[in-house]
Amino acid sequence: MARQPEWFSRLDEIEETLQNQVTSEWFGRQEVAAAFGVSDRDSIRLLHRFGAARQADALAVSRSALLAQLEAVRAGSAYQAFLRQREHVAGYLEAARAESAARRFRVPRPREEQARLADLPSTLSWRRASPEAPGQFAILYDDGADLMWQLAEFLAAAGVNREEFLRSTEPGEPV
Repeated sequence: MARQPEWFSRLDEIEETLQNQVTSEWFGRQEVAAAFGVSDRDSIRLLHRFGAARQADALAVSRSALLAQLEAVRAGSAYQAFLRQREHVAGYLEAARAESAARRFRVPRPREEQARLADLPSTLSWRRASPEAPGQFAILYDDGADLMWQLAEFLAAAGVNREEFLRSTEPGEPV
């Protein structure tokens, strides 16, 4: 696929700038370079592309003609291909982010023996100070993946050792 102009990604911003520009009805090389974020040479190419005419010994295009040309660009096949490619790349990036996040999550390995509460990391604790007070469950973690791993470890151990866990939630038995 052919490389598209960089300013395609800023087309909305460019149109808004041109519509809000009230100082002049005509746009020359400097104004086009500033609006499109291109070099002087590229601004001259754009002026020719958008049908500029000689105005006071320089190339210029009217605001209305320039906006009409930008609408034509937006409706054109090259811009539509650019949008499809951008969506495609965004999909790939999202999939790569999700895959990267999944790789950081430590999945508990199958054990020969059942999970035990005593084997849980020391960064995990729960206790009830008194029968009237609410219980407290705390996890110290480094990042989201570590938190998920500790929760998975806790749930596996508490599920297998349900009675032991319930006993440990009573007052005065910190874990």
